[in-house]
Amino acid sequence: MATSDTEILLDVWDTLKSFIPSKDKMEAAERIIKIFDEFGISKQDIFEMTEEDKILQTAYDRYFSNDEEYDEDEEWDEYDG
Repeated sequence: MATSDTEILLDVWDTLKSFIPSKDKMEAAERIIKIFDEFGISKQDIFEMTEEDKILQTAYDRYFSNDEEYDEDEEWDEYDG
């Protein structure tokens, strides 16, 4: 993604978050991260976009922590007795 595109997206977030009630900011940030991902912005670009915003960092961590692959065999090993 071009630098100007990411700057525009961050400007939009910075502008809108001041209008979002504090209790709803995390949910809004999580939706923004999801939208960035669905529109094909690379995980690395999204990470770089979140570096200076703690709310976006947390939303990034939550969103991509669900993206982690797991070993199915490892999961079944836990149930073997």
